Amino acid sequence: MKKLDRLFQNFTEACGQNGFELFLSPETEPMKDLSRIGNDTVFFQARNGQLFKLRNDYTASIVEFFNRNVPDSLRVWYSGFVYRYDPLGQIQPVFQIGIETIPYGSLQDSLLVLKILVEPILSCLTGGVLVEIGDSRVIERCVRHVPKSFRKKLFELIDRKDISELELFAFLNGLDLSEVLKLVEASFTKRSVEQLEYFELEPSIEKEIVQVVDFLSNFPGVRVEIDFSIARTVEEYDGLTFTIFDLREPALIAAGGRYSVNEKVLGVGGTIFLEERAWSR
Repeated sequence: MKKLDRLFQNFTEACGQNGFELFLSPETEPMKDLSRIGNDTVFFQARNGQLFKLRNDYTASIVEFFNRNVPDSLRVWYSGFVYRYDPLGQIQPVFQIGIETIPYGSLQDSLLVLKILVEPILSCLTGGVLVEIGDSRVIERCVRHVPKSFRKKLFELIDRKDISELELFAFLNGLDLSEVLKLVEASFTKRSVEQLEYFELEPSIEKEIVQVVDFLSNFPGVRVEIDFSIARTVEEYDGLTFTIFDLREPALIAAGGRYSVNEKVLGVGGTIFLEERAWSR
């Protein structure tokens, strides 16, 4: 059986065994809120003048469904293409599989999501994976005083981990980014759970991180490291985040975390990206 076939079969079996049902959503969606159009959103106009967009994120579709229909809970998995513009302006279809749990009840929901993602991935990769654990609340604490107009650019610089650019950005805009710089510097040197005290975390956050690291350490082939400087999607998340990389040829193959569904409800989920080079070997 081909690697991708085995991955998909193992993933769907794990979803079924844990009570996740298939979520179906159309590839095209009416555009109701134009303020949510991003630089990578692919949209078009129908003959009647109505605007539509191609699906660019499964989680957003699931969150919208939950908020519109208000079910007691959703425990779903999905499979299909999302469409986005790349930096060169070309439309890029990317095939994804993933799972979502709404509402988030406890850390056990995050651990289950990780288990259902990690086990099928490990069954298909021979070189093991690196799981980076972060928490969006840590970055939010560091940038709480930064005006929102600066945050998009700031998050880009944090993700690039370019300390000199961050220092220049702070100087040119009169910003105190000392906490941010401390976080980025630590992402190179303080990546183990034994070094968590350096970050002066809230006790509840530190406890969650320790529990997740202990949980993942039970999987042969998984290396776990701490990185609180993962900022590219920090505004989409609300709590624990994770990214999963192929160790043989560094490539991002999965990501997820806890996010806000509405003012009262949280959710948690994760996505496996099936176009990455890891699956072609």
